[in-house]
Amino acid sequence: MKELPNNFIAEQSILNILLTNPSFLPNTLLALQENAFYHEPHKLIYQILIELSEKGDPINLTSILTKLKDKNLLQKIGGPKKLISIINYFDPFSNLENSIDSVNEQYFRRLVIELGKNLINWSSENTLSFEDILSNLNNSLFKLNQKKELKKIYTATEIIDTIFEEIRSKETKKHKFGYESSFKDLDAILQGFQPSDLIIISGRPSMGKTAFSLNLAKNIVENYQIPLIIFSLEMSREQIMYRFISSDAKINNNRLKSKKMTSDEWKELSKSMKKIAELPIYVNDNPNLTINDIRAQIQKIFLNNNETGLIIIDYLQLMKVPFKLENRVQEVSYLTRSLKILAKEFNIPIILLSQLSRNVESRINKRPMLSDLRESGCLGNSNQLLKTYASWNSEKIISYPNSIPFHIKGLKPTFLIFFQNGFQFQITANHKILSRQGWIKISQISTKTEICYFIKDPQSLKLTSENFFYQKVCHIAYQGIQFVYDKVIPVYHNYLLKNILFHNSIEQDADIVIMIYREDYYNENKLDTQITEFIVAKHRNGPLGTAKLIFSPSYTQFQNLK
Repeated sequence: MKELPNNFIAEQSILNILLTNPSFLPNTLLALQENAFYHEPHKLIYQILIELSEKGDPINLTSILTKLKDKNLLQKIGGPKKLISIINYFDPFSNLENSIDSVNEQYFRRLVIELGKNLINWSSENTLSFEDILSNLNNSLFKLNQKKELKKIYTATEIIDTIFEEIRSKETKKHKFGYESSFKDLDAILQGFQPSDLIIISGRPSMGKTAFSLNLAKNIVENYQIPLIIFSLEMSREQIMYRFISSDAKINNNRLKSKKMTSDEWKELSKSMKKIAELPIYVNDNPNLTINDIRAQIQKIFLNNNETGLIIIDYLQLMKVPFKLENRVQEVSYLTRSLKILAKEFNIPIILLSQLSRNVESRINKRPMLSDLRESGCLGNSNQLLKTYASWNSEKIISYPNSIPFHIKGLKPTFLIFFQNGFQFQITANHKILSRQGWIKISQISTKTEICYFIKDPQSLKLTSENFFYQKVCHIAYQGIQFVYDKVIPVYHNYLLKNILFHNSIEQDADIVIMIYREDYYNENKLDTQITEFIVAKHRNGPLGTAKLIFSPSYTQFQNLK
């Protein structure tokens, strides 16, 4: 059988340096895991070094031999002579980094070979669909990429040096921190769209979400010459291109489609079509889009050409997941979390369009808030949040650690809910809990509402009809506008608070949330009907605020206020 890729000399060199100078071990542990060693004696010695380091025990020949003997591993490595021969194998300390890189290189090659074998097995199983095979392959590639990236923890000095260079290059106008949209008021708030950011642009239907996203994307592509991929689940690729042409040539979309244009308009049309055709814009109008489809397109267009770029997805509520989850809310939470992971993995900004809840229509003040995002919510009173949480699915509750911190989300209207058993909690109106009627929002409950109250059996974590009952709400008290808090619960999980099941939020994954508002949408008699507000309701790394732009519906184009 052919030997798998490995580097015996590099493995021995690493151990020689670590055994003769243990001070190099902490940094080595960050860059090299034990499975990277191919030869079993080398791997066993490295495991002992890790164990001694974690316990804070001294690392010397005596302690290593003692530990190997206690674990009955001494003969497996070749006895004391093997350890002494490694120590006597002199290698300069300066070779350590190159040796680590070489061992890691061979390790990743072995992982790729293992993946190839798995791919053959998956393809041979008739029980797996082609979509399942692609999903397994993409997940494996993602994990492989994560292992490759987990190589170094940076010191404050290194990070400060990088930031200083960015600031200096910004000052000399050689470099921008992010991709600016050319909308001055908005750029003043956001300082551009940053790589790895997930940006949610939300609004009620016909507010201009798609038009705005296409306008800013075209500005970015023209200014930075980076590729743009548009994933359109609602509009066809021809409709998308009509919008680009209409806004650039300043020709009414209906006139374009009717072909009733003047000679001057035909000239402008020709110029715009040529200009847009030369831009690196790609459109995918697959209505059954999945996360795996997005990943594959990013790899094909960006990575294969060694480029970065911009992604637009229109829109969130039309996306699908390739497997069954408990309900649509969990699917949306899974999608937003997966998109944030993609943004970080490929270091690109992803702009995600999203519908707002109809709840905004029932208010006197129609300006949208974060709580209007569909399936979003958060809890009030930070003291009650420091309790035991658990993630949940239809079969079981999985215990979840308390170590994840909460962060302030801002000011929102909150309510205090009282139950017959004395339990109470403070929460925003849009958050959902599980009731006799299913998932309902806090704004929908009354003193007659019965909430599912779970009894967690320590011997069995499964949820059955025997370990929950219904607890009636006895009082609801409005608490006014207060600070509210959020916690990132993994992927699509829900969580328990004092035996009551709550829904997870979706905007927690977004770095920026922009909400679109037009007064004339609700008030036809309003003056300045072309003014559109862009409310930056969440900005993880900067200020909040509102930018105003002029909207030209004839050309579906937004422009700066003069």
